Amino acid sequence: MYKLILSDLDETLLVNHHVPDFNRNAISRARKKGVKFAVATGRAFNMIPEILEELGTYNQEDEYSICFNGALIVEHKDQNIIYFNGLDYDLCSKLFEYGRSLDVCVLIFTLDCCYIFHADSDEVERKTAQKAPFKIIENYDMSFLKGDQIAKILFMKRDMDFLMKLKNRMETVFENVSFAFSSNRYIEMNAKGVNKGVGLHWLCHYLGIKESETIAIGDNYNDVSMIKEAGLGCCVRSSRDDVKAISDYVCRHDYGDGAVKEVIEKFILQETTNEL
Repeated sequence: MYKLILSDLDETLLVNHHVPDFNRNAISRARKKGVKFAVATGRAFNMIPEILEELGTYNQEDEYSICFNGALIVEHKDQNIIYFNGLDYDLCSKLFEYGRSLDVCVLIFTLDCCYIFHADSDEVERKTAQKAPFKIIENYDMSFLKGDQIAKILFMKRDMDFLMKLKNRMETVFENVSFAFSSNRYIEMNAKGVNKGVGLHWLCHYLGIKESETIAIGDNYNDVSMIKEAGLGCCVRSSRDDVKAISDYVCRHDYGDGAVKEVIEKFILQETTNEL
């Protein structure tokens, strides 16, 4: 029996940055059967309160979120941080300098804010829609972040071929970094060993739940580790073929028409998912 569902947010659970009613209702029904539901996202915790309100778990005891691709785990009640594995400032500054001459938008996330360098208007619009606390920094200088708690650094470019080739080059230079891709626009860089699969493992140990009793649902490369780690790893219909290849179950639906609902109905409620 499955006891915990972990779901990615963007391009998995959300539609236009909100939880649609069909997913919300399915999650509510799963909860009534005693199944916990947690989000596992690349987003900061301060970007998701409205989403957690929609799920009915905001500021609630014994409700959890995995953020920053596994670098942060929070119990929702009083925003209690129970795990954090951030990015060392010196390492982040080297990654930052590597991005200086690249044609990319650079984003650094601390626990409290997203700082945007080489700002891209589309990315600023996206962060506004995501309700992310952010600041645009005109000078390419991150020294003001020394002593702050840095979670991750991202390079953004809407060209996945470019980002994949960039990752191949960077892996030969930076050995103490975990690389991942998300939203078909980001290469995300966390501390070595940080990923959603490790976050799933840590949370399961904390809650006394076996990994075999979990379901993970995602869509992109930063979800692969938790899809592999979970007892049942699922991906939405629009996932890339190599993500589909490692998944135990590929949804008939995409995120916009009920992939999370489909997984819950099929594996928790044992119902046949109808077209929405």
